Amino acid sequence: MRQSVHLARSLIRPCLLAALGLVFSLASAQDYLPVSCDKPLPYEGPAAYGGPVLLPTEKFSVAGELDPATSGRLGQGHADAMHHAKATAMSAAVWTKEGRWSATKIADGTDTGLKLYWASVGKAVTAALVMKLVQEGRLSLEQPVSTWFAAFPNSAVMTLDDLLRHTAGVFSANEDRVVIREPRYRSPEESVAIAARHGPMFCPGQRWRYSNTGYAMLGRIIEAVEGQPYHQVVRARISAPLGLHSFRALEPLEENPPDVARLSPADPSQPMMVPSWGGAAGNIVASAADMVTFWHALLTSRILNADNTARLFEPLLPMFDTGTFYGRGVMLHALPAAPGTASPVWLGHSGGASGVKAVVAYAPQQQVFVAVSLSGDGSAHASANLLLSRLRVTP
Repeated sequence: MRQSVHLARSLIRPCLLAALGLVFSLASAQDYLPVSCDKPLPYEGPAAYGGPVLLPTEKFSVAGELDPATSGRLGQGHADAMHHAKATAMSAAVWTKEGRWSATKIADGTDTGLKLYWASVGKAVTAALVMKLVQEGRLSLEQPVSTWFAAFPNSAVMTLDDLLRHTAGVFSANEDRVVIREPRYRSPEESVAIAARHGPMFCPGQRWRYSNTGYAMLGRIIEAVEGQPYHQVVRARISAPLGLHSFRALEPLEENPPDVARLSPADPSQPMMVPSWGGAAGNIVASAADMVTFWHALLTSRILNADNTARLFEPLLPMFDTGTFYGRGVMLHALPAAPGTASPVWLGHSGGASGVKAVVAYAPQQQVFVAVSLSGDGSAHASANLLLSRLRVTP
């Protein structure tokens, strides 16, 4: 099977193939032979992540703001990150046990109440909703996808868990050549039809391959169980209980809301997408402060119980880029380490498309939460790392 994969590189491994993007690979029905499977197959890819996953304790709480000196360094770090990333807007937040800091600014340094787009970071929201329904006994990870998509190839042996973990073999419709050439909103049904036409890439469980269409299918499953549109479920299940005023899922065809920062591609000739097109694969807009609030609540078992929170990270399968792994709607980044030292990790999720880059993460070694979304094509990961470096006083 031939696969053409283009990885964005930055100061830290971003694995932006995990983003919602439109142009990471070009694929057609001739690039692989579709497979028909009468049963799932054992995983035969590279080894899963074998290190510990150190989640924050449920007692990890944050009270008040960081001290003025630290906040000042972070504020300057925000300005420096915007300059290096050539961002037209950036929202960033840092939480430690000592306090919190956040800022949302546009290129001229003006503070703004704009929401930023988080692209595929939204998959963590979809995964949290699915796992919440599993916890309530309204879904099972072992349920066959044919329960909802009876005509989809291999759906009788493909499970809900395969969709969550990207082990279903579902072709990602955003890689279709026509979709890339003619960007527009496509409903989940259209995307599923495109994926069905290409056919399954491998038998369920056999390999790992990122699929936005798999998460579009999860969105429709959530809607079927809840009896509400996806954006309303996000509001009822996530935003309202956590008091997140800026955090919302865009409605289908809600194009360029005035309170959301515009995408700002370095190359304006690149195909442009609209954030609402992402659906359950990534349509969340929010301030970085609200995104960290969500991530803190998820990892400290305020959304799921402790057992199901841990299940998000079990197992973690290798992604395309060395040192990046995927669980159930979550990612682990094993960052470069100095010789003779253990590799630090981030527990989070990345996102990006032409004109937007985003990341939210928890760094267990530092016990710090960080989130960055920027309008532009600079690195959100490098920006987040720069901010974390400003927590320390350098001699």
